Amino acid sequence: MSLATYLVQRGKSGTWQLRVPVPRALHAPGKPRERIKSMGTTDRRIASDRALRVLDEWKREWASARGEGFDMLPEASSARRQPTEAELEALAVEFGHDEALAQSDLRRQQPGGWRRHMHRTEAALDAFMPLAATSDHSLVEGMASEIIDGMGLDLEPGTPAYRQFLADLNAARLAALKTGHARARGDLEACTESPLVARVRQRERDKAKPGETLLELFDRYADVRKAEEGKRDDTLAQDRKVIEQFAEFVGVDRAVASIKPEHVRDYRDTMRQLPPKWRDRADMRGLTMREAAEKARAADMPRIALTTINKHLSTVSPLFAWLIEERWDLTNPCTGLFFKRVKGKNPRPPFGTERLNQVLASPLFTGFEADGKEHRPGTVMATDWRRWIPMLCLFTGMRVGEAAQLRADDISRHKSGAWMIDIMHAPDRGQTTKAGQSRAAVAHAKLVEMGFIDFVKARRAHGADSRLFPELLANERDQLGAMPSVFWRDYLTRIGVKSGADGLGAHSFRHELADRLRAEVGLVDDQIAVALGHDQKSTTGGYGAVRQGTVQFLAPVMRRVRFDGVVFPAVG
Repeated sequence: MSLATYLVQRGKSGTWQLRVPVPRALHAPGKPRERIKSMGTTDRRIASDRALRVLDEWKREWASARGEGFDMLPEASSARRQPTEAELEALAVEFGHDEALAQSDLRRQQPGGWRRHMHRTEAALDAFMPLAATSDHSLVEGMASEIIDGMGLDLEPGTPAYRQFLADLNAARLAALKTGHARARGDLEACTESPLVARVRQRERDKAKPGETLLELFDRYADVRKAEEGKRDDTLAQDRKVIEQFAEFVGVDRAVASIKPEHVRDYRDTMRQLPPKWRDRADMRGLTMREAAEKARAADMPRIALTTINKHLSTVSPLFAWLIEERWDLTNPCTGLFFKRVKGKNPRPPFGTERLNQVLASPLFTGFEADGKEHRPGTVMATDWRRWIPMLCLFTGMRVGEAAQLRADDISRHKSGAWMIDIMHAPDRGQTTKAGQSRAAVAHAKLVEMGFIDFVKARRAHGADSRLFPELLANERDQLGAMPSVFWRDYLTRIGVKSGADGLGAHSFRHELADRLRAEVGLVDDQIAVALGHDQKSTTGGYGAVRQGTVQFLAPVMRRVRFDGVVFPAVG
């Protein structure tokens, strides 16, 4: 495996980023399973040089952690790039067909060489036909090696992509021999009937003009959506990943007008064969969508949900709709191809009293063995994010990401006596909310009773604006909530509360409060939405400057939440 496996370009600037999976033996709950580092350059050569040094450091670190030798990862001695399926087909036609046919025509035109050339062409065709019929690639393996080395491609012998490249070279060479033979016999207008060559020729005709590829047009579309609708950078970044995958499937340099409904249907149906998060699977690394789909189908793997596929189409379709609004001469190829009557199930159910009691009686709240072994009973007590983030979600209704970014000066005592928490939207301080607005939350008395305010006071010793949970590291999407979310999914599984993809996780604490507000306080959904900080879009909501969900409203509401039947751990 070459360094190209780990180097990827990110963002509009195209900065190179090194992304390496952490060895499985070093996985731990709540810890990232991938190391990510920006190389700080858009130059591939410079990025490769820097990446080799960083990768060397990581390998030594991991080897030391396991007490083993240095060579933890396959050596990345040369920086090569991974070719697309379309690029390999084009190379096969260029070298296997076009070059061979050009040489054949040149020999045919030489004085006195016509008859000799006709016999040689016929002999070459007769010799090659049996090889092509039996998929014998021996005559093109040397050519393939020269192309791969000369173009600096990351294409390892024995891989499905390599075998397909050999097959394409065989097909291109056979097409050239047949056409050359026909021309040698006098049919000077003879052209190939090869599907491979026809495909490559069509792609050349369908190639986008400079600045008009799918990704370039999406970047223009994203700029407009951000300005007009205030779409968040992270949302647009996730949308771009979908467009990248779609572009890889239909052709990264394909003109948008050439993309028809049959191409979208093919993309949809291929995606339907894939397992969830197929790009993250080690057994599918380096495979194209079609190759991964074929492998998944053969192994009868679980399939991506129809709702996920519709979400992808809902990302592609608006791009075409916008282009049509901009008076591009095309139709939307996604129209009519969404799966009908598909509804997503609630992905994050509440715990309910029985499961919540099971969580609160587990080692993380009563004493655990050691870090990384929080599910085993012991004497260690958690006094960090592992304990407080789920309790903040349960007792205030805030989101995991909002709790993860809290600072010591966000917690204060209101004149009413209630402890309030300012959930800040302050990007300059690294704090954001989903609605793009700050709001207040009121801490339930149980949160205070469990010692949260004492924890905050201790953190203030490090500075009024210090983060409550400085141990949390942001992921590649700059999200501090990713680590606790992963930790709690693993932890709930280890203590037997969670089973498979049932949706239970850290967010279930917030959903539990929603149920309590509904059942114990008697709030209606609009009031619950205000209490949980949902963005309420209404005419009245746009009046005035005071944010919905004041302390005067929230404090008495939180006092009425009883948590009937819940047994909280003893304090002390």
